[in-house]
Amino acid sequence: MTRARDDQSPARATIIDVARVAGVSRQTVTRSLNGMRDVSAATRQRVIEVAASLNYRPNRAAQHLVSGRTTTLGLVVDDLRNPYYPELAAALVQQASERGWTVLVAEVGGPVETERAQLTELARQVDAVVGRSGADRVGLEGAFASVPFVSLGTDHDAVDGGDAATRVAGVDIDFEAGIRAAVAHLAATGRRSIAMIDASEVPSGRRLAYRQQLRELDLPWSEASETWAEDTHQGGVAAAERCQSALPDVDAVLVFNDVMAVGVLKGFARAGVRVPEDVAVVGVDGLDLGRFVTPELTSIAVDKVEIARASLELLDGMIAGSLPLTGPLVRRSVGVSLVLRESA
Repeated sequence: MTRARDDQSPARATIIDVARVAGVSRQTVTRSLNGMRDVSAATRQRVIEVAASLNYRPNRAAQHLVSGRTTTLGLVVDDLRNPYYPELAAALVQQASERGWTVLVAEVGGPVETERAQLTELARQVDAVVGRSGADRVGLEGAFASVPFVSLGTDHDAVDGGDAATRVAGVDIDFEAGIRAAVAHLAATGRRSIAMIDASEVPSGRRLAYRQQLRELDLPWSEASETWAEDTHQGGVAAAERCQSALPDVDAVLVFNDVMAVGVLKGFARAGVRVPEDVAVVGVDGLDLGRFVTPELTSIAVDKVEIARASLELLDGMIAGSLPLTGPLVRRSVGVSLVLRESA
């Protein structure tokens, strides 16, 4: 009995396909790809070229059973200075170790050409990849076209805007629901002039959700209600100053993430603005550091353990061949929760 294949997902090339096109046996394909010396250089090169043209990737699970080598997972991050990534890495390492996997963390950045070279090199060293890279999503997805790859989306919407069947495997985070809950909470506690500090000039999904919720709750909005800054503590400090100057009656601020929100707290403190008495502050990510600042930070919390679990379950199936590398069968979504603390 054969398992029905999703017609929208391309079939993965097998060792039989490589052997047929190269005109050799399956054993010769295996020996060529493993660099064994009893295969001529010409044959080995022909097999390698055919395998590359067919986008063939050996069954790692079977190889590891024979060789005893562990599965290596690559984790791509933008900036290890952001504590979100160490927290996520800790969750992934814990769950990967339970599977007997090792994790290689790669901080990727710089010019697009440099970033793509880094991603290509990482692809040669690992069996599967999970991660995100805001600077070059096309390069991120392209580098791992033949490697099981799970993208960690930043928002709960399509990462490529295309047909769901062509989308890369991924775990999306439903920030939109969290933004709605946060704005509703602020409105319920009497806040009426709610500002948003984003991390980019181009509106993020979080900023768009903020605008939508203001409209639904009939709360005021103007261009002065929004600003953006670098995704750092210092960026948050500067944004707090601009926000107060542009919107003097501001009584609540929604911040792109907790790292920036901690900077916003500092910026308001410098200006003599009391939190939450004068202005409420809400961050995003639910980082541990939010419990160690004064006042403690209210945040839209992301469950990093659940992200790790969903990512590794997808990669497990993709490595074993029971799941395709792309398409709707390899999409998951993780919810968020509003954690109320002292700042709002």
